[in-house]
Amino acid sequence: MKFAKILMSIILVLTLSGCGIFNSQSPVTTNSQTPLSESQASDSLEQQEQTAPITPTESTDVSVSWIGVDQDVLGPNDLTLDEKPDGHFHVTLPFNQPSAVKSIWIRYSEFGKSLKWGWIYNQNLPLNGYAMAVLDNSGKAVLPQSDNGYRVDGLTDFDLYLSELENQNGRDTLKFEEGQTFNLEIDYVTQNNVERQFNSLVKITATK
Repeated sequence: MKFAKILMSIILVLTLSGCGIFNSQSPVTTNSQTPLSESQASDSLEQQEQTAPITPTESTDVSVSWIGVDQDVLGPNDLTLDEKPDGHFHVTLPFNQPSAVKSIWIRYSEFGKSLKWGWIYNQNLPLNGYAMAVLDNSGKAVLPQSDNGYRVDGLTDFDLYLSELENQNGRDTLKFEEGQTFNLEIDYVTQNNVERQFNSLVKITATK
């Protein structure tokens, strides 16, 4: 009889275990997110845009026009009059942030050196190339600058003057004739100290 009671107790315990009374566990939770409303999502996107680094964009549209051989501004090697009219280009440059122009080059394949305006490390060294005169939009000559360069911002206009060469240094000749092509290079540094450059091809066209 005693054995039967023990057996019945064991059967009862096993039955109750199967029903889950002694098998309770803490509920398992999952990581869930409540969907953001449209206004909350918009605010979150604006915060991300404000904290994201802004990369400045630079326009590459350079406007260059050939004006003609019209007045005497310089000689081949320095900014002194030589009683010979010089070639004249007009350039408009789009600077999208404060910058400093370091140098301006016009290269022509007929001769070895280039035509250049700009800053050089040692003012006692000869200019690497023939001289170029640069005038601002008021007609004032812009002289080669110090380490800081020539400060510009926004649309900037320059007039570039170059001498024709008549057997300069015993070899170099340059006549501004229709159809000739030059390479214009303008080196500058942005306010973030990033070195950049404008490049454009310039073709001599017939003047009206």
